[in-house]
Amino acid sequence: MYGSQVACYSGRGGELYQNGEWCIVPKEEIKRRFRQDEIKILLCTESASEGLNLQNCGVLINYDMPWNPMRVEQRIGRIDKIGQRYSTVRIHNFYYDGTVEAKVYRKLRARINAFATVVGNLQPILAQVPTFIEQAVMSADPEEEDVLMSEFDSIIDTPPLRLAIEEIISMDLDADLAEIQKPIHPTPFTPENIEQLFTTSAILKTYGTKFEKKSDRFTVVQSVDRVWELAHKGQKCSMTFYPDVFDEMPSLRLMTFGDPLFEELLHIASVNAK
Repeated sequence: MYGSQVACYSGRGGELYQNGEWCIVPKEEIKRRFRQDEIKILLCTESASEGLNLQNCGVLINYDMPWNPMRVEQRIGRIDKIGQRYSTVRIHNFYYDGTVEAKVYRKLRARINAFATVVGNLQPILAQVPTFIEQAVMSADPEEEDVLMSEFDSIIDTPPLRLAIEEIISMDLDADLAEIQKPIHPTPFTPENIEQLFTTSAILKTYGTKFEKKSDRFTVVQSVDRVWELAHKGQKCSMTFYPDVFDEMPSLRLMTFGDPLFEELLHIASVNAK
């Protein structure tokens, strides 16, 4: 029915449905087409929970419900955020009828309206859900499942400790305000400084590590001067040091703290500098 207006966004990249088959395209192409309403239906894995803004989308269908309800809330948060163009966002949750997941989600929806108020005192309850579902699914005895469901009923029926939370907030408010009003000291670890450190490092060059500008491959992006091709140990990858560039081009590698390759190169440079 929708033909080429159907696309996919997953860990293996972007895909467009054209002439009856899936064609691999860069993730940036999917993001651009989706923003411009050229794509009407976007099939996503959990990859969409990062790096993809969906404010121009009015309907979310959770086809495969995760065991952790807070991950569902994260999915909803990609759509229901500042810039949303629709006055009403519709969420549809699909379950296999009769499964433990279906029973749990129905109880959550009926008892505590989990998807509207996943805050404060509800989080400890929701944090127990993945473990609870795993125990119930692994149970071979239907009676044991009934016992577990009864225990879950008692957990979600426990009166919320709203007064205690309000008291805590009241006590900590002044201290929190004082803390957040403290001036933030500038950090030397800016993307610009890290970029200069790595791309001009004589030590990395002696190890055969090379950084080369690859702007010709990204001519449609304004910030092409901040895209590099890194060659290291016989391997090459397109990368950037800037989070905003990575947000526009998630197929790049973001070189920052926490990335294994970044940590390896930083270790080489720092150890040999000593």
